[in-house]
Amino acid sequence: MKRFSIVGCVLLLSPPLTASRALPDSVASLIDTSVDPCDDFYQFSCGGWLATHEIPSDKAAVEYSFDMAQDAMDAIVLQAVANDSTSLLGALYASCMDMDARNAIAAGPLQDGVNSIIGAQTKQELFQVAGRLARTGADFITNLAPDSSLQNSSQSLLWVTHADLTLDDEYYQNPQVLEFYEDKLVLYASTILNLAGFELEDSEYDNYGEVVLGVEKQLIELQNYAELDPASTDVYYLFKYKEAAANYPLVFGAYAEGMQLLDDAPALTEETEIALLSIAYFEKAEELVSLVTLDALKAYVAFAYINGFAKYLSEPFVDARFEFFRAVILGADEPLPLEKICLAQLADLLPVHTGVTYVANRDGMKETGDAFIAMLDEILDAMRTNIENLDWLDKQTRASAMAKLETLEVMYVEPGTDQLENEAQGLAKFDPTALFANVDLIYTAQFVALSWAIGADTDRGKWGMSAASVNAYYTPYTNQIVFPAGLMQPPFFDAASPAARSFGAFGVVAGHEITHGFDNSGSNFDAKGNWNSWWTDTTEGEFETRAQCLVDQYSSFYIAAEDGVQLVPVDGKKTLGENIADNGGLHVAFNAYRAHVARNDDQLFFVSYAQAWCGKERDDTTVNAFLTNVHAEGEARVHGAVMNSAAFAAAFNCPAGAPMNPVDKCVLCKLSAMPMPTEDDDDRERRQRYEDTERELLAVLEAETMDESTRKRHLVGLFDRFRSEYTQLSVKLRESLRLQRRLMDKCLQMKNELVVCALKIKTTEQVQADEIKSLVFYRDECEYAWKQSALSQGRERDAMCIIDDLKTKVEDLQLQSVNFKLTSSPPH
Repeated sequence: MKRFSIVGCVLLLSPPLTASRALPDSVASLIDTSVDPCDDFYQFSCGGWLATHEIPSDKAAVEYSFDMAQDAMDAIVLQAVANDSTSLLGALYASCMDMDARNAIAAGPLQDGVNSIIGAQTKQELFQVAGRLARTGADFITNLAPDSSLQNSSQSLLWVTHADLTLDDEYYQNPQVLEFYEDKLVLYASTILNLAGFELEDSEYDNYGEVVLGVEKQLIELQNYAELDPASTDVYYLFKYKEAAANYPLVFGAYAEGMQLLDDAPALTEETEIALLSIAYFEKAEELVSLVTLDALKAYVAFAYINGFAKYLSEPFVDARFEFFRAVILGADEPLPLEKICLAQLADLLPVHTGVTYVANRDGMKETGDAFIAMLDEILDAMRTNIENLDWLDKQTRASAMAKLETLEVMYVEPGTDQLENEAQGLAKFDPTALFANVDLIYTAQFVALSWAIGADTDRGKWGMSAASVNAYYTPYTNQIVFPAGLMQPPFFDAASPAARSFGAFGVVAGHEITHGFDNSGSNFDAKGNWNSWWTDTTEGEFETRAQCLVDQYSSFYIAAEDGVQLVPVDGKKTLGENIADNGGLHVAFNAYRAHVARNDDQLFFVSYAQAWCGKERDDTTVNAFLTNVHAEGEARVHGAVMNSAAFAAAFNCPAGAPMNPVDKCVLCKLSAMPMPTEDDDDRERRQRYEDTERELLAVLEAETMDESTRKRHLVGLFDRFRSEYTQLSVKLRESLRLQRRLMDKCLQMKNELVVCALKIKTTEQVQADEIKSLVFYRDECEYAWKQSALSQGRERDAMCIIDDLKTKVEDLQLQSVNFKLTSSPPH
């Protein structure tokens, strides 16, 4: 990562942090207090942790937040499955851990498949064999799978796309990169082909690994034709099944015939329309396979088949995979413990079962889920306000954006019970000593499920990852966001921790995923998830100008090697969508946090955001991320987002022009609310008095053990003091503290408690007057909140209902007061 020089560094720990409450020890222990946060916020937030943590020899990277959450989650799942070989999950784990049994059968499970490849007499027969093996194994040149129709997201159709290569495309597209890795790829391919006993009689090839590399070099050229152009209206092409089979007799016709899709997919016939992502790719692929020799194609099909299963085989296969994919590609020195590998395979092979096991064995999951959804509602509300206030959206685009936000579906903790039943179909029992056989059963069941999904209604309840995942995602085709239970744990989310911490860590993640629905990709999908750009030309032009600012900004960052020397730049164009989501998520989460709580914990919010990305990685992993990852590296994600946040600059008193507070910012989202940068000493003192009084007032209102009489005595003076302090604040300070929204929310929460207090305590006329005054105060402040805040129509109605309700109750109390006077007066 590009390091910002520290000139005239000032130790900022004391001056800025005293404006906030003291940071929790778990946060403060990670900080490097020798660094000015306005110069290098990542180093300030993470430097203490970075100085005391090294990358373990069996890892390619070490990450503070993600590793902590993953380890805690793994411990729960491990305890549930380690000594249980009777359940599906327990038996699968036991079979993975039984390396003796795996070594005993060696490559035996692959022999039938390998022999059928070797025995193919023609290219048509070979493609049929490849299709049959692809039912439970790896794809070859072509990938066939059901997915949502772009024009009708409620319906699934058969998509025909290109299969993945051994490495990500970027490794092949850069000649210098490929030159460095090709010998290692050749060695790996040769090794596993030899282990599986692949040998062709009278073959012209001496090294099958070189054949594999040669085929993949030619395939990458074809994939250039398969690039999806987001600006094109022809994003895919519809053919009848029989037309595609006739046009591409090998790469589709024979391959699909081998998969037996027409037999297994009830809704698929020769007349059914299927979707091809690229005509040019399949035309070129058909030409290529007609030119490549049969033996070369056999070697490549065999490699793809063996590579797909290698991680489930004996130690020599597992070791070969480690040496290439983790040692060479990522830089790890040693393999992970088998226990860790097997836990990861559980989540990969049986994601729903693994998630259910995790959730069932984790304490307090329901309460955590309830707390999360309450916070998410506030973030969605902040996003709604943000859309309303974006000055570069025209009326039509704003309406479409609001419609999309209102139809956004939130899925959290774990999927429905029907998904567990679906995953268990065809899986009656596993053999705890036969991993390959178990995996074959799982793949067979998955293929049957995929076949039945072709032409069926889109399963909106299906998740793309396990509930036991430290991750989250947004799906444009269904307009859904998914937050697995695995992410709802410290240090990301903890209902007992200060709000600023959860909003800064988990809240930004939530805002990030919501923002994806409105970024450069989400703009192509409407509220129903259909491919239908809802931006006007005017809005699109405004967006592109602002997006280019982010491209340029992030492209100026560099990722450092382990020795601190600049290694690779950030690709601002490739990472644009994620950078938009990071910036949007930070702004939206901060606004939601400030609406949630008026106290000034802004620094904790931003430090919590940064510490979510504390980490180290090996140079090979850095290069891999540069080539393949659409996310910027953690340090760049932190710096890019805070550099564009005026609220961050205000929280840390960063002077204009400081490295973390550039004068020219890239702003796509509405600027976060913040304390005004020009706040003078008098304003600061007034604000502090107000916040102190508010804390006292809220403590009294929310105290569960306080009796009503004691509560009344405290409230009488506090309301007067609170109102006095509030009215002394300037208009700008009121707005910066977002008090209007805060007061209205507090009306919703506390009005009943105040009314009960007023009605119960009727000892004297004076007490009634005090309680009436309390209600009048809240009525006035709610009305002010409604008038001054930019609230949606729905919230306006809520506010008016509250105000009318309070007015009625005040009038009733005033009438009671009069009656009290009349009944308690002595007779004349």
